[in-house]
Amino acid sequence: MLQIESRLNELREWIETADADILTIYADVNPANPENAGRSWLKRIKNALHGLPEIRDSQGKRDEPLYDLVMELLEQEKPEARTLALFAYRDKNKKLRAERLDLQIDLPIVNLANGRVDVRYGDPYLTPLLFAVDEYERTGILIMKPDGWKFYEVFLGETREVEEIFGDTPGEDWNLIAKSNERISAEMNYRAANPGGRFDKLSPKDRASARTDAWLNKYYNKLARALSRTVDSLSIERLALVGEKWQTSHFETYLTRRLQNRIVARISLWPDAGKLSPNTVWRRVEQSLIEAERKSEMELLDKINGNAGLRGIDEVLDALQMGRVQVWILPWSLDINIWRCSEGGFIAASREIAETVCSQPEEVPLREYVLTLAAEYGSDLEFVRGKAEERLLKEMGGDGGAAKMVTPFNENYFLINIYE
Repeated sequence: MLQIESRLNELREWIETADADILTIYADVNPANPENAGRSWLKRIKNALHGLPEIRDSQGKRDEPLYDLVMELLEQEKPEARTLALFAYRDKNKKLRAERLDLQIDLPIVNLANGRVDVRYGDPYLTPLLFAVDEYERTGILIMKPDGWKFYEVFLGETREVEEIFGDTPGEDWNLIAKSNERISAEMNYRAANPGGRFDKLSPKDRASARTDAWLNKYYNKLARALSRTVDSLSIERLALVGEKWQTSHFETYLTRRLQNRIVARISLWPDAGKLSPNTVWRRVEQSLIEAERKSEMELLDKINGNAGLRGIDEVLDALQMGRVQVWILPWSLDINIWRCSEGGFIAASREIAETVCSQPEEVPLREYVLTLAAEYGSDLEFVRGKAEERLLKEMGGDGGAAKMVTPFNENYFLINIYE
């Protein structure tokens, strides 16, 4: 288990047993964002804290120790973090409890765009973290370097090397594999330097020749089985292969169709691959995975746009509450209010419709309830970003705060599009 998972589990356990209100803070602390120059995010958090009602202890006095502990945690330097999450409260024994999590990912649901922070005191707000645990795909990175292959597990931006996967492969065997690979690479380079063009894959003749080498064939099968076992045991959902182009292509033929379908990126081997830290490996691969994810989102929008029928958001929410929504596709920067009846939890896009069910509906942000709604009515959520989000907002209609949805595939797919 990765360290971030252990900390999240511990956090969930002690917050679930909390006997008091909890201070919750989310903030974008990514130093690459211009809004965070000079750690300006810290000033924004302080201003947000000043805007909250004063937190008091059991004697009714300002809880200075809690404020001091929070500020101490906030002052810590975490240069690689993208998102900060902090929780603080007093337990039933009046003991101070606080936890700061520095995440290498962005979180949906909480709106941290343009330097915003999310600070609240009351019920614990774990929803964004729980969504991240459930929805961020666990990634495996296989590096096929000449002196020995390496495999890395990545989840929520944390990376670790899985040393045991190839631990029983002796050094002399890697040397033999390296010599065989060197011979094939020399042939590929020869082809590239001569008329006829470059070949990134082995020809059928080359592939057959490689498979007639009984020793090499045996070892590639062994490595493929080791990879399969590790992918299953760690619940890896997507794979990135890093190696020479012919090598990654050839190794794929030894993988099951199930594993082949999980490959989302094939990346050329870096000259310094054997000297990289786990975090550096992730940074080298991350952009390729982001591009693959954005491409997948655009393909999904293509399918939906080609089978679209437009409806209003009230019909979307009505279908959702009838259990007819299978996948709910939303823009990452979700910012719209809905009306909710406290008794029964009925929701609607307008007050007028909500008042047909209850006399005093409450206007609430959809992002506060979207995960609960999806879970209650058996709908999967898909948040899209970048160009897919821009396209979702631009092409699917809506203006002046209006929301619309598209329902293809027998009303199983729904998009909400929001314009401010």
